Amino acid sequence: MRHLLLRLPGPVLFLVIANSAAAQSFADFCPGGDEATQAAVVGYLTDPEAQTVVPGATVAASWVQDNARQRIEVQTNLEGLYIMCGLPKDMEVSLRALLGDRRGEAVAYGTAAALAQQDLFISLTGEPDVREEVGSLAGGGSGGSGRAFSSEIIRADDLLDLPEMSVYDLLRRHQLLRFERVSGVGEVILLMAATSSARAGSMQSVQLRINERREPDAIGAIRDLSIDDISRIEILTRTEASARYGGDGFVGAIAITTRDR
Repeated sequence: MRHLLLRLPGPVLFLVIANSAAAQSFADFCPGGDEATQAAVVGYLTDPEAQTVVPGATVAASWVQDNARQRIEVQTNLEGLYIMCGLPKDMEVSLRALLGDRRGEAVAYGTAAALAQQDLFISLTGEPDVREEVGSLAGGGSGGSGRAFSSEIIRADDLLDLPEMSVYDLLRRHQLLRFERVSGVGEVILLMAATSSARAGSMQSVQLRINERREPDAIGAIRDLSIDDISRIEILTRTEASARYGGDGFVGAIAITTRDR
């Protein structure tokens, strides 16, 4: 496949849908797939600065169908190639590249053709700006800060119009939360209305629970969790968290319930 490399300011990695996909058929990439109802996308993940492909990265596609978010993930191989089968035909999906904690801009792609036959670029940045993606969906108003959602409860239906992003990206814009970096501790999550709390000489983050399991690394857990996997997110005040979880909830809590797969 031909690699097409462009140099643009800012982004350092690009996902390329190769032109040579046009020379092959849907069945070549997705044997056993139904070309009448399914579509496929094929391409390379490349680093134009280093002039090399990127193996071991993730390419994610998400879309809304039957009032529910759907998602497919594939990995790039040692040559930086990904093959994504099983996309719905005649649907607009959101494509995004992910590498560690770096997440690319969501790009809309229409699946009218059974196999992608055009070049597509998805940039990867270290600090994605999702304010434009979530700002218009603020529950109670986003103001001028780009903060989305003010409700204590976020449901899966509230996320349908958002492109794929991590729960970390989403909660950083929540009006009830603030994220702070503390020397010797790292990044912590605090309730906006609560004063900073210290115990045993260290900053105490709000408690994070996923499916009622306590997560010791709250930041790592929500960085790895996509909103596509979310059924419900609850932001609990100190009183509510203490009532539910006892003394461990004295600084508040975030309770996340994921969708059944």
